[in-house]
Amino acid sequence: MSLNPFEPFAEYLRPYRRRIVLGLLLLVVVQGISSLIPLMLKWVIDAAEAARVGAQIAHTDMGPEVVKPPSLDSAQRTMAVFAMWIAGLAVVQMLLSVAMRWYFASTSRYVERDIRRVYFRHLLRLPLSFFQQRRVGDVMARATNDVEAIERFLNSGIRMSLQALLNFAISLVLMCSIDWELAVLSLLPMPVLVVGTRWVSGRVRSGFRRVQEQFATMSACVQENLSGIRAVKAFANGDRESEKFRLLNGEYVDRNRHVIGIESAFYPFTYLVSGSSMVLILWLGGERVMEDSLTLGSFVAFNAYLIRMSRPMMMLGRLVDRYQRAMASMLRIKAVLREEPQILAEAESAAPIRGEIEFRHTTFAYNGEEVLKDINVSLPAGSTLAIVGRVGSGKTTMARLIARLIHAGPGQVLIDGTPIEQIPLSVSRAAVGYVPQETFLFSDTIRDNIALGGEGDEGGEADGVGERVAAAVEVAQLGGDLTLIPQGLEAVVGERGVTLSGGQKQRAALARAVIRAPRILILDDAMASVDTRTEEAILSRLRQVMAARTTILIAHRISTVRGADQIIVLDEGRVVEQGTHEDLVALDGVYADMYRRQHLTQELESL
Repeated sequence: MSLNPFEPFAEYLRPYRRRIVLGLLLLVVVQGISSLIPLMLKWVIDAAEAARVGAQIAHTDMGPEVVKPPSLDSAQRTMAVFAMWIAGLAVVQMLLSVAMRWYFASTSRYVERDIRRVYFRHLLRLPLSFFQQRRVGDVMARATNDVEAIERFLNSGIRMSLQALLNFAISLVLMCSIDWELAVLSLLPMPVLVVGTRWVSGRVRSGFRRVQEQFATMSACVQENLSGIRAVKAFANGDRESEKFRLLNGEYVDRNRHVIGIESAFYPFTYLVSGSSMVLILWLGGERVMEDSLTLGSFVAFNAYLIRMSRPMMMLGRLVDRYQRAMASMLRIKAVLREEPQILAEAESAAPIRGEIEFRHTTFAYNGEEVLKDINVSLPAGSTLAIVGRVGSGKTTMARLIARLIHAGPGQVLIDGTPIEQIPLSVSRAAVGYVPQETFLFSDTIRDNIALGGEGDEGGEADGVGERVAAAVEVAQLGGDLTLIPQGLEAVVGERGVTLSGGQKQRAALARAVIRAPRILILDDAMASVDTRTEEAILSRLRQVMAARTTILIAHRISTVRGADQIIVLDEGRVVEQGTHEDLVALDGVYADMYRRQHLTQELESL
């Protein structure tokens, strides 16, 4: 176990070591200047006391006619000089203190920025399973409250801890130079403070960790209710959710009160311990002054240094509190950073992808439950594969395997004859356009949501992107809707695309995938909210755009998939039927039954 309290933060502090060293040098100078002031007070008081005694002796020996002996004039000049020195040093100390605080404060903000950046970048590399197991509120709490707790400690913690160390060391040395016996006596209460600090530290850290966990739960509750506000209102569930939040908020306050209770007891404890030292020194030191074994100036200076030495003890409570909060927060952040991305392998080769896809004895399980069982499917480049089946049969899992959102295992999924895990992730992701079931749009304009898929392409100038956006809008049959939306492409869709209908969001997501001109396009039930006439128009345009490119269609409608080069039917994770539309209808199996049911439904709707 490292004795360095800053070890958990070392990797983030290391890039700013020059700034920290400069801040420390300024701190040393500031503390050195402030340590001179009690010495000057000692000299001034001793000079004044000597002059006073001299004046009394002169008055007694020479009579009342002697009013102002030379020794008093000298003492006044000495005091004036020291007063000027003290004022000058105070100004210098103030200026250096401002610079020192700025260096430490700005460095802590840089570290805060770096931690958030590393944390966010790592989040984007984690597999879907990570986010399925954690609430968004918990993930966000670590990026906000926890990082802020670290910043608060680093802002003042480095400065306060080193300032306390310097204060203690310098003051103790100067106290020993004045009276070493009194200096030793002043240290007697220290063991009590050390024991109390160790006891408090562990409880503050565990208590604050529980506080942060509760804050995460409360944040998740707020986030879920705001995201699902329509459902909350539709089911008149506002009172229930309000009561749920009230309980969570109350628990958050109770956990904070527990930590505050420990801190509230510790702060007076530090004052009591440091105050006991002062009482002891005032008693024993006062006796030495009366016995003339210690000058009045030395006694004043000793007490000034004792106060300076006691001040770190008084700050210890706040320092321990901030340190333990920062440690608890750093542990929570590092727990996420230790999560390894599910897809790690990156090969050096970056050959262009043609689009040939093969599932070779592919098996995949979620939490030990198999959803794909020995899948063997081969799809030539430039062809269209349709996947149908009941809900939960494994259709989306196959799509996610191709998009490398999840990973089945070595050699089970191949692209162009190469195991997918051996293809550089950036290359495979760039070659795949994926439109998932759950469409997500950013709170931005329609144009920017569509252009998101075209950023980073060659020829990504503004004019080129604009042309590709227009072409993608045409393919997705979104142009007619844009004429009815004020501002058209420049309209802001709101959070998660709340201002658009389900069909409009799906078509915007389709346009976002098409604009990339991917070698492989995956549509995972991407036209479920689109009427059949619009669907036919989209498929017609897609056949033109995706000519010589690979397309995978996942759908429940037979009308969506009947034109595919190859159709597979999944049932309980297995391929139970495979062939063209005509072949499967003639087979008179699961697919034929689905076709007859949908055909009958359409006939009934047309009546």
